[in-house]
Amino acid sequence: MIKNVPISKARVNLGQVVKDVREKGDVVVLEKDGIPVASIVGVDIVEDLRDALDLAAARLKTQRETLVDWDSIRAQYV
Repeated sequence: MIKNVPISKARVNLGQVVKDVREKGDVVVLEKDGIPVASIVGVDIVEDLRDALDLAAARLKTQRETLVDWDSIRAQYV
């Protein structure tokens, strides 16, 4: 569940906020003057995001690589 919480309230209840994130899988969006400024999420979400970014970067890298034509390889080595 995503919860929007004022920073001042989260500060007072930080232990409970962290417990809810860890145990319930909550995502807490911290707000200042009603404007979202940061989030508290579980480590598993951060790791999944890092994996997704690494995968996207690897795919982009392979898309940029020049492929070698099989006929030119066969003509040279076969």
